[in-house]
Amino acid sequence: MKLKTKFLCLIAVLLVVSLGANIAWTTVNQHGQMEDELRVQGRALAQQMDAVWEFMVFNQDRLSQIAYTEDGVYQGLHCAIAGRIIGQSFTRQSDYTTRFVNLNPRNDAGMPDEYETAALNAFRADEGLQDVYGFAEVDGKQVFRYLAPMTIEEACLQCHGEPVGELDITGYPKEGWEMGDIGGAISIIMPLDVYQQNERDSIIQDVLFFAVMLAVCLVVVYGALSYLVTRPLGKIKAGVAEVSEGNLGVQLSYSESSQEMSDLTCEFNGMARELADVYANLEDEVADRTAQLQEANAVLERQRCQLEEVNAQLVDENQYKSDFLSMVSHELRTPLTSIVAFADLLNKHIVPSNEKEARALRGIEANSQALMLMINDILEMSRLDAGRVRLNAEVVDVGDIIALVRATVEPLALKESLEFSCHVAPDVPLIRADFDKLVHVLQNLCGNAVKFTPDGGRVSVEASYDQTADAVQFMVSDTGIGIAPNDHERIFEKFAQVDSSSTRRYNGTGLGLAIVREYVDMHGGSVSVESALGQGAAFVVRIPVAPPEKDETDFSGDRADSAREEGEHGAGQAD
Repeated sequence: MKLKTKFLCLIAVLLVVSLGANIAWTTVNQHGQMEDELRVQGRALAQQMDAVWEFMVFNQDRLSQIAYTEDGVYQGLHCAIAGRIIGQSFTRQSDYTTRFVNLNPRNDAGMPDEYETAALNAFRADEGLQDVYGFAEVDGKQVFRYLAPMTIEEACLQCHGEPVGELDITGYPKEGWEMGDIGGAISIIMPLDVYQQNERDSIIQDVLFFAVMLAVCLVVVYGALSYLVTRPLGKIKAGVAEVSEGNLGVQLSYSESSQEMSDLTCEFNGMARELADVYANLEDEVADRTAQLQEANAVLERQRCQLEEVNAQLVDENQYKSDFLSMVSHELRTPLTSIVAFADLLNKHIVPSNEKEARALRGIEANSQALMLMINDILEMSRLDAGRVRLNAEVVDVGDIIALVRATVEPLALKESLEFSCHVAPDVPLIRADFDKLVHVLQNLCGNAVKFTPDGGRVSVEASYDQTADAVQFMVSDTGIGIAPNDHERIFEKFAQVDSSSTRRYNGTGLGLAIVREYVDMHGGSVSVESALGQGAAFVVRIPVAPPEKDETDFSGDRADSAREEGEHGAGQAD
């Protein structure tokens, strides 16, 4: 929708709303004026009728003197009859209706309707009330009703006073009224046809006036918008079209319609000049940038080639490292196995001649075992890096795992004067897992606990069932030297130790906990540690009751190698 159309619609809506508000306001005002005017007319007519009534009351005695026949029969002009006749003569030339009404009239002509009854009750309830008026509907037509009270005066007591029930001169029983009582009301009914027609004519005139004003305003606004807004914007639009077609030398003439349009034209001309200047140097800049991009691409290509060479070299070096470690470990295990065997034979068949020889034999055996454990860890980590280790998932009894670990670790704990305990909760279910690898995990953790716990300490292994996670939880806790919180993650890295200096107190390759994490991850579980320096450590391993399906594969060659190597590990494959 165009701008002019939007503005015209907006102005039309505003004018229509204003017209509606004016009609509503005019209707309310005219309705109020009509009510005031009708009230004034009703009051004037009521006062005239009341004046005639007072005249008749004032001259009632004179009328009564000639009101009887020679036989004493009353046939004179009574004030009530005269008042009713005169009231009818007042409205004979109009559509007005006048009546004298009372709650207990002497004839049907004075019987009040519902509206008049309410007014009479209001007059009796409030003696100061001077009139009751309002719009109502009579015989299906809207009318204005006006009632004024009629109070009892002294002349009225002759026919309406005390005693109650006595017949007055007209033959009706007296009502027993007193001075000042409300004896009835003057009721005037005025049709609204003429007034309503005048109101409709006035509203129609206002609508026509506003319609003409609306048309004039729309024409004026349309012309003003065309000259002040749309015509200058059309020039700017044409200039933009020329710029988009490549004509950057376009310059618009200044608009005299408004200061804003002049400023906009100046800004457009300035923008066009700047575009022309930029375009003049654009080709040179594009050529320079193209050359820079080509040079950058060449540098990136050289760097990519270098990265490929480095990556290939790293792959070769990593393979060389793995092959070297595997070869060295295998080659070292053969003579080391012989040394362990000979040391065992010496311990069994030769009695040391002195304490020095006994210490030497124990040192040979202990260091040989430690060296064998290190070599086995290196071989296992090499196999893990090469992806040659898989799970052999089978149904496993957690109690069997704990029993085997206890048989292996408890002698070592007793040798170090440590208290060792195991506990399996009764609700721990059977799980599908790799029996050997779980034994290896717990042996590594228990070996660490024994190694890092001073004499007289305590090491415990507990197994429980976490029903929420549907997993078995193993916890290996000790009262050892503990681990600083900032080292909790680092100790699970390969070749990582809390104390990695050349003078460290505890020996090891730093692969035990790395192997633990690898085995636990293969089961789809998790391992964590809670510890602080000097407060012991608690390693928690969570193993799902069923391992991931993708790992439930048995590689017989790996199984045989792993079983053979783990049989030689023993306890205490620790960091």
